[in-house]
Amino acid sequence: MSPRVARVAVDVPLAHLDRLFDYEIPEPLAEAAVVGAKVKVPFAGTTRDGWLIELSDETRVESLARLGKVVSSEPVATPETYGLIRAVADHYAGCWSDVARLAIPPRHATTEKAPQREWPDPTPLGQHTVLPAYPEGDALLEALAAGHSPRVAWQVASVVDGPGDLLGGVMEAVDATLRSGRSAVVILPTVRELEPAVSRFRAAFGHGAVGVLAAESGRSARYRAFLAAARGEARIILGTRSAAYAPVHDPGLVAVVDDGHDQHSELRAPHPHTRAVAVVRGARQNTAVLLAGHSRSTDAQALVDRGWLRDLALAPSEARRISTPVRAVDDRDRERDPAAVALRIPSVAFRFLRDHLAAGPVLVQVPMAGYDAALDCARCRNRAVCGKCGGPLRARAKGEPQCALCGHRPVRWTCPHCHTGQLRTPLPGAARTAEELARAFPGVLAINSSADRIRDEVPDEPAIVVATPGAEPPTPSGYSGVLILDGEITLARADLRAGEEALRRWSNAVSLARGPRDGGSALIVGPPQHPAVQALLRADPVGFARRELADRADAGLSPATKLARIVGDSEAVREFLDNDDWAGVDILGPTETGSGRWAALLRSPIDRAKDLTGRVKSAAAIRSARKERGMLSIHVDPESLEDR
Repeated sequence: MSPRVARVAVDVPLAHLDRLFDYEIPEPLAEAAVVGAKVKVPFAGTTRDGWLIELSDETRVESLARLGKVVSSEPVATPETYGLIRAVADHYAGCWSDVARLAIPPRHATTEKAPQREWPDPTPLGQHTVLPAYPEGDALLEALAAGHSPRVAWQVASVVDGPGDLLGGVMEAVDATLRSGRSAVVILPTVRELEPAVSRFRAAFGHGAVGVLAAESGRSARYRAFLAAARGEARIILGTRSAAYAPVHDPGLVAVVDDGHDQHSELRAPHPHTRAVAVVRGARQNTAVLLAGHSRSTDAQALVDRGWLRDLALAPSEARRISTPVRAVDDRDRERDPAAVALRIPSVAFRFLRDHLAAGPVLVQVPMAGYDAALDCARCRNRAVCGKCGGPLRARAKGEPQCALCGHRPVRWTCPHCHTGQLRTPLPGAARTAEELARAFPGVLAINSSADRIRDEVPDEPAIVVATPGAEPPTPSGYSGVLILDGEITLARADLRAGEEALRRWSNAVSLARGPRDGGSALIVGPPQHPAVQALLRADPVGFARRELADRADAGLSPATKLARIVGDSEAVREFLDNDDWAGVDILGPTETGSGRWAALLRSPIDRAKDLTGRVKSAAAIRSARKERGMLSIHVDPESLEDR
């Protein structure tokens, strides 16, 4: 008889070894060696971790090495989980083991062996009110409750409650999915957004019915939630990036909140994006997909244009009727504004603050944290740089310049151009803005929510809350007004997605304000003619995303075009490019990007995306097999073309 064979995914991040390996199962391990188990196997003279993916009685290998040890018989790498990880790895031309580290949390033996608590059935919600306010919102809920798998991009109105209740709408979609007997996974960009979402979900569905998958929860708690999902006990899982792989039984919905947030993109290779994982999972496992946010990413719009996602949004005229109204004032008017000499905001913004403070707290969004976000020479206006490393100077506290790169704090700074020692501030940070506004409005509480001073919530009382993007604390009933400063600085970021990201940040800030019926409004200090500002004023992020997508199609950029960015040492990049003839692929570069780093961009039409990623993976496998030297990184569908 043929020996019993275990096909194992070995934890070896080498492209030419990215496949299953056959091992003989010794008789003492036959009972413990189950599909999905974590094992130890001999590999190239060492012992490596691995996951048992398949069992068979046949093999093409004449002489098999024997399985070393079954670390755990808990089936954490089921065929469904393996297939999802494999598909994501192939989508990004990466290795299975690299994605597995992101998807499967480290084993915690004590937690695995301990008795697990019982998970109660989630409590059904009452009447749904958020999604039905949108065209076809009722149809979406009915489809989910009937066991269907709709795929939707939900454009949420920018207002604090009612149709703007993003989490409320996601909860309604989850509730409808649960009614069909299926499970739901919700992914949020950061722990800061996750914590209040968990509290709200547990208050609605029951404290014991909601699991949390996030590294910040701790190793034991994270593994406990993962086991509960894998065992079919947890039907609702919330978490950050890794939760997209949560092995819930009978998955019915994968919802991604604010898919344009940069924290949805994994920093570790192969850099999978949560949105892409949700799309791959929806296609493989026939689950519903919901991308929800107060703005629209160009990637989501590309999926809508290709017909993979359906658009769930209000018409701009209807969105303006219920969303917080927004006005714009040109920042250049400040130079001709006598009232803005002592204060860095135009007189229109000053009156906006004064008028809205009478009704409650006012949010002031600024782009940078610290006291002075940037420093210039007071005489020649050149950028102030560090005398040690040449990095830009900034000030986290008043009168304390510090290098943004090396952290050096010069006792006395001297300009290398004009040799003066005086500094000026072209861009005040959140701390200085809060200080200046506190002086301008004596007796009014001024709160700084940025950097290491992020507030979780502020009360419903008159106060000026200065916050950086993503650090805006909510209020119980919403802000009476939102003032967005330095819009031109936000738009001037050296990034191809600067306009898209600016609109996302501004829309999220405006969504914290009260609606027009409650007197809420917003004011942005920035160039009114800019398309991103116009989209904010017209409450039309979808139109802006369509325009951005068309511009990227003309320029041959992602997501209208499939891209792979190769970065590394000069010789490593050139050797990689020699590993394929790249017929039908546009090659831009290689070009030097600084500090001995070179980059090349591979580009192909979107309908040949699978061919490009397959060839990139093949070239990487040849490089790995040949043991080609030098540092090299591969990034498919890069969010940015700049080095981070």
